[in-house]
Amino acid sequence: MVATPARTQNFSSPQKPANTAQPRTISHFGFIDQVGELPTTPLFGTDGIRGRVGGLLNAPLALQVGFWAGQVLRQQANHPGPVILGQDTRTSGNMLAMALSAGLIAAGLEVWHIGVCPTPGVSYLTLTSEAIGGVMISASHNPPEDNGIKFFGKDGTKLSTALQEQIEAGIRGNADFPIVYSECGQHYYRPELIRNYAQSLHGPLLSVSNLHGMRVVLDLAWGAAVPLAAQVFTEMGA
Repeated sequence: MVATPARTQNFSSPQKPANTAQPRTISHFGFIDQVGELPTTPLFGTDGIRGRVGGLLNAPLALQVGFWAGQVLRQQANHPGPVILGQDTRTSGNMLAMALSAGLIAAGLEVWHIGVCPTPGVSYLTLTSEAIGGVMISASHNPPEDNGIKFFGKDGTKLSTALQEQIEAGIRGNADFPIVYSECGQHYYRPELIRNYAQSLHGPLLSVSNLHGMRVVLDLAWGAAVPLAAQVFTEMGA
């Protein structure tokens, strides 16, 4: 079990508006016209949304994806989070991660941003931390100018096609959705959670090889395992 972190700021808890007053709401983000023309083909492919950064993938689209994904995930779980957010080492990763997180927060969810990690790490932590979902910013083997957004369900597996279609329907529908300012979620940077994933790798690796005293050369091509792989092999005696 991984607990929700305590807030570091001394902020008081937001209070809901009194029943006698109408809550202030924002009808939409104001970014809809900046998303750009969406393709006639589905946004979600076999492994999430992928495309050229600055073309299909930009911050306004990531914001919309985050918001509508937040609606779907929250409806499925009936509580506001958390959602595990990870990314690879692409230059555009921070931009898309922050925009996506903003959308999830606007939907009232709590985001745990674990930073750079392999995609299976997001899957593992989504399952073991009892999160309501996970999302990885990565385009896998695609060229560096591309990026992608891949969602996981609370069971750590790829989000179902039906739920992806619900997210896309919200994006394409361009519908207004009231956002109550006092019900926005929170963003927490939690790279320490990657440690839990690293420890989960020890058993499977030791079951096939004794690494004690072994010299191992790792060529990670500056991929998402860079901050993790050397640590894991060293802890196992290599």
